Amino acid sequence: MKELVVECDERVGEVHRQQAEAEEQYQTMLTQVEGYMAEQEGTIEHCKRCFSQLAALANGAIDGVPRMLAEAESSLFFFNPPREVKTFIEHYKGLVAKMKSMISHARE
Repeated sequence: MKELVVECDERVGEVHRQQAEAEEQYQTMLTQVEGYMAEQEGTIEHCKRCFSQLAALANGAIDGVPRMLAEAESSLFFFNPPREVKTFIEHYKGLVAKMKSMISHARE
């Protein structure tokens, strides 16, 4: 009978050791996941900042384009420009229209 009690105590001790080991592994994995999540959040914030800077740069680059395009188009009537110039201006008008459409669509 005494051997049975000792054997049960040993099994209970082994179960407790396994439980403690599993808890330690769980805590290690949890710490790793939390670190990974923090790293990903930092990456997301960095990407958001870069995208905002890129959008600001693009907006600044095209800010005066519609005005300049309108001025160039209005001067077509006073001069007799080559067909290529007219084609270029029409092409650029289409690009500006597409950009405006994309910007308004992205804001929705």
